[in-house]
Amino acid sequence: MNVSLRLPEEYYKQVKEYLMGRGFQEREVQYALWSVCREGTCATLYPSGALLLQGEESEHLADLILSLIKTPHKVIIGCDESGKGDVFGPLVVCCVVISPSSYKKVLSIGPKDCKLLKDEELYKKVKSLSGLVDARCVIYEPELLNQLYQTLKNLNRILDKAYSELIKGLGQGVEIRIDAYSLRNPFGSNVIFEPKGERDIAVSVASMFARAKFLEWLKRYGLPKGASKSVMKVAKEMFQKDPKNAKKLLKTFFLD
Repeated sequence: MNVSLRLPEEYYKQVKEYLMGRGFQEREVQYALWSVCREGTCATLYPSGALLLQGEESEHLADLILSLIKTPHKVIIGCDESGKGDVFGPLVVCCVVISPSSYKKVLSIGPKDCKLLKDEELYKKVKSLSGLVDARCVIYEPELLNQLYQTLKNLNRILDKAYSELIKGLGQGVEIRIDAYSLRNPFGSNVIFEPKGERDIAVSVASMFARAKFLEWLKRYGLPKGASKSVMKVAKEMFQKDPKNAKKLLKTFFLD
């Protein structure tokens, strides 16, 4: 039996030491931060924070490991976006609020950076997380994005605007983490704005919700992901054929 959970970064060392103290022995596993086994039960931690438990004792071991993790005293909030680098589709920005009572349940679902998940696995995890977290999202449709870009001339400034809308509704004095998309923090001292923000549990969950909503939008219109040469070719042909309709489906500033 396999069980996967998300291990907070500050517990990487502690959990390994705990398992070694219970008789687990180290082994080499490619791409893993560490891996330990005992009597057919193994625990392997990957850089994403995913802890894979294998063997008959996996569920019991998961419960033991989760018992080591302290429940936060207050809500944790993380934000991330999806669609920024895709030719077609909207810009989706999400902030996720995780209550202390749901924190360990969220860990047990094994959330991680959406870029590390296949689409079907992403949908499955988001469905499981939906009843545990408060996900608040804004969706800037391509038509609005194209209008904003004419004025702001920078996609990061559009992100500033989208995040500001969400942050206003999260209350005063709460700590918010945003995966940094530029060098400066435009949001003030209550926002932690740092690169590789998906190392934070709430930010990774926000990335999953944003990606799921983005993919659902593309699926609704039958449009491709990404910005490859083949996708750009489709976008250019669409714009040449019907510019008015194209502005509702793709980021026309990608064609410049």
